Amino acid sequence: MARQTCQVCGRRRTPATMKQHHVVPTEVTEEAGIAESQTLQMCADCHQEAHHWYQTKVARTTYDPGTKRFRPRTGLELVREYHATFSSFLNYKAEQRHQASRR
Repeated sequence: MARQTCQVCGRRRTPATMKQHHVVPTEVTEEAGIAESQTLQMCADCHQEAHHWYQTKVARTTYDPGTKRFRPRTGLELVREYHATFSSFLNYKAEQRHQASRR
């Protein structure tokens, strides 16, 4: 059976273990009124790890200093938040690959 390469970690996996990952979740792009976000083929391990990053790093609210209260982020603010979080995730994974190659 042909193997596929994870676009994040570079490991070759069987197609059954690969996942299509939306950089910005579909419900957020719909809320923001924009076309679907970029997708990548990821192994199940990287896919699970990316979603964990989202859960811990993407805040759906932001502090408004004018009202001195938290408010929900707009759809476009969330899109930017997901892009920034995914970018930091890719940088983290690249650093892991670099360190592993030096061992």
